[in-house]
Amino acid sequence: VGALANCSGHAAYVPMSSSTPLRAILRLIATGRCGHGSAEAFAPVRSVPIINKAGEVLHIFSCLDFLDLALQFAGPTAILKSQSAMTFDHRNTILQVSVMNDDSVVNALRIMDSTTSTVLPATLRELSGDLGGVVASNVVSVSDLKLVILEERHDVLDLSVSEFVSWRQNVMSANMDQMLRQQRLQRFNVVSVDAGDSLHTLAHRLLTSKFQRLFLSSDEIARIVGVVSSRDILVEVLDQIV
Repeated sequence: VGALANCSGHAAYVPMSSSTPLRAILRLIATGRCGHGSAEAFAPVRSVPIINKAGEVLHIFSCLDFLDLALQFAGPTAILKSQSAMTFDHRNTILQVSVMNDDSVVNALRIMDSTTSTVLPATLRELSGDLGGVVASNVVSVSDLKLVILEERHDVLDLSVSEFVSWRQNVMSANMDQMLRQQRLQRFNVVSVDAGDSLHTLAHRLLTSKFQRLFLSSDEIARIVGVVSSRDILVEVLDQIV
């Protein structure tokens, strides 16, 4: 199972026992190591299976679990409130994790693969100008592949991103559950990084949305300026918490 789970090379399968200290699990996710001198995982560890002595999986511990725990205690909560979300303002490099509307879906998937991203804002280069950030018209996600496979329409991967978004909308409109999901995606899950917003704000929004990543926007330039995940927050505050 471990070998199969490690096939992508983007997320290592590293199970831990139920007696493993939480500190070790958090360090494993954040650094790829569970302690000083330990072997390093060959790929990022995004979640950790917690197993019993029989090898049965009791729980999959993720960074969202960390945020949920952190917000229940005064110490970690204070640390999250003390740090600005501007830490993840990458307006000068956000284009590297974006895709142009006239690019093909295949190219979008290549960008996700090379940047280990699961979702990309779709934009037009000319809309961004010299201000930095991107103006997003929609999003494409790794999970879109599920729809392509279910519909047996592999040919749509050759469409432009804008054409694919239109196709996706038409398919999803026939399914209420998929349509509700699409409506959530169309809101981009944007969180403002202005007005003193903190990592606590981001953590709360990630938990309530149940999404792995949120887009950050700047009211100053009316652009998306970054993408942040629950793991990003863990890496940022780990040394202060453990």
